[in-house]
Amino acid sequence: MRITYVLPHPELNGGNKVIFQHAHLLQENGDEVTILGEGPKPEWMEIRAAWVDYASTVPRLPEQDLVVATYWTTLRTARRLALGPLAHFCQGYEGGLVHLRPVLGEIEEVYSWRVPTLTVAPHLGELLRQRFGRESRVAPPPLDPLFRPAWRLGPRRRPWIAIPGIFEAEVKGIPVALEAVRRLRAWGIPCRVLRFSIVPLSEAERALLAPDRYLQSVPPAEIARTLRACDLLLLPSRAEEGFGLPLLEAMASKVPAVAARIPSTPFVSGGAVPLVEPEGFASAARELLTSRRAWRRARERGYEAAQRFRPEEVAPRLVEGIRWARELAASVPDPSPSLALSEDPQ
Repeated sequence: MRITYVLPHPELNGGNKVIFQHAHLLQENGDEVTILGEGPKPEWMEIRAAWVDYASTVPRLPEQDLVVATYWTTLRTARRLALGPLAHFCQGYEGGLVHLRPVLGEIEEVYSWRVPTLTVAPHLGELLRQRFGRESRVAPPPLDPLFRPAWRLGPRRRPWIAIPGIFEAEVKGIPVALEAVRRLRAWGIPCRVLRFSIVPLSEAERALLAPDRYLQSVPPAEIARTLRACDLLLLPSRAEEGFGLPLLEAMASKVPAVAARIPSTPFVSGGAVPLVEPEGFASAARELLTSRRAWRRARERGYEAAQRFRPEEVAPRLVEGIRWARELAASVPDPSPSLALSEDPQ
């Protein structure tokens, strides 16, 4: 099959990483994959699929068996390009994000299109079915082999706590994790904070709790090396978090974690990670960091649960989902109003 993914700007983030991983799995299956990105091919990850920068050139491709939009704005772009039947890969419903409230009407309009949808987690499929009448299949992220464990006996006396995400993005809930660290220190646990983000450290974050180390826009290989040396990961995301890739990467690295009890985390954690309300992060973290036995057990349980996402487990689900989407997309009428080719794709 000829399959094309349509991306917005290919910035360094987990959502784009998953798309590149899926493209690789499809290529290994024998499919011909092209990625259309609104910008040049990124260098932070190996991308084997053909790349076309549609911001600088008009894509000249043969008829595709399936065109997969990957963000709400790219649904319109994919329709405008008219390269083949349309599907949607949803990694989180953008209509729930605070910073996108001004364009909620536009988001709901494209989600009302009855296009077959692949989702990274089951709860998203249920949301789209109930709210927009869409049919879907689950195609989760595969484990990244860069994320692997290091041998450890127990947590350090001065443990490193990893907290991923953009402080200013409300969906990531970073202030909840920083407040948990403040409480841990007040209880006498001299923990250190490692922050990962794609934006610079802000004065607002520094005022709340200055990190001991701050990594900005570093590639996955460096994240993997640094994460496996940590003692704990906190994922305080809000309900709008579509998957929570750092949680899976911590589990694969045998780094114990505490995560928010939101719709996506039971699927990711597989029952191997404490899921708590915002006020429960500090207590759950203390239990893991002060008991070598509990910490070791969490390492092993998390690692075992992460194996559900090995590439050899994910690939058949992805391939089946793509074939299902192709058949459904080819059998239904155009799901959207006609878009003139001269329209702005965004």
